[in-house]
Amino acid sequence: MQREMTMGELKLLLYVAVGGALGSVCRYMAAGFLKDTGNGTFPWHMIFVNTFGCLLVGFFVSVLYAKLPHPRWVSLFYWGFIGGFTAFSSFIKEGMHFFLSGEHVTGLLYLVLQNSLGLAAGVCAFWIGRVLL
Repeated sequence: MQREMTMGELKLLLYVAVGGALGSVCRYMAAGFLKDTGNGTFPWHMIFVNTFGCLLVGFFVSVLYAKLPHPRWVSLFYWGFIGGFTAFSSFIKEGMHFFLSGEHVTGLLYLVLQNSLGLAAGVCAFWIGRVLL
């Protein structure tokens, strides 16, 4: 049995779509701007984008749940913008590239570094958001 979406659910879906489109465009632009950083063999641009996205997650979670708990803001910023900005599929694509190319140590370094920096960034930003608010 299929149920129809309510007008409120459709509005939230629109917020997710708009936020996701903006987040995806920002990710594309940031990664493109930073693509030529480093020596070109390690995806530092993706490390930066994903770590910055984790900072956004930590900060927005503290803001959204403490000051702006309305579902439209959660849908726009958290599910939409941050979801579009930090794509797990890009993280996996970069990691797979190293393993498929036989660069296992670099691949492992990428996975460990991205997860460690992401978690640290998210926790720090959440704490800073809570302290500032």
